[in-house]
Amino acid sequence: MLLKPKWFLSIVIILLLISGCQSLPSKSDSCRQFKDSPGTSFQFNGKMAVSDGAEGGSGRLTWQQQSNFVETLFKGPMSQGSWLLTETESEAIMLVDNRETYTANKAEQLVSDFIGWSVPWQALKSWIKGRPLQSNRAEVQFAANGKTIYEQGWQINYDQYRSYPDACLPHSITASKDSYRIKLIISSWQWL
Repeated sequence: MLLKPKWFLSIVIILLLISGCQSLPSKSDSCRQFKDSPGTSFQFNGKMAVSDGAEGGSGRLTWQQQSNFVETLFKGPMSQGSWLLTETESEAIMLVDNRETYTANKAEQLVSDFIGWSVPWQALKSWIKGRPLQSNRAEVQFAANGKTIYEQGWQINYDQYRSYPDACLPHSITASKDSYRIKLIISSWQWL
């Protein structure tokens, strides 16, 4: 039986509409295919928020990393507190509100003491680049809108990536464990 041109045209239009409703690949899907690390020398700017479920804080963040040297500047809103953390292989120094200086062997100890709960600082240095700290001990799951890493009891969600010439880097990261949460919104990446 032959379809009349009017019916045939209607079927073609319906098929086109249905195919047009299929989701297009998101930036995350295409971006995930690239290298996900800017190397060992980079800087990013953005916002960070931390919460233990009852109390929290947020502010602007500048992170600079060159091999084993990390310098992180956090400024609370309306100049309500700041800290500058400098970490080398052998020492960590935190300057709070440009007045008080604290030192420790590891930055993780200083950050955890300052925030008031155990922050996975070593892992965070890998998580910000979209990688687990120990790939053989972590689970990584990919989804249409990003990826999730499960490591050290933490769930790290990446729901926004941006492509760069040699890298695919996260711009929205949420790490959570029980009631603890660390949220990073990265506005720009730079290579040093």
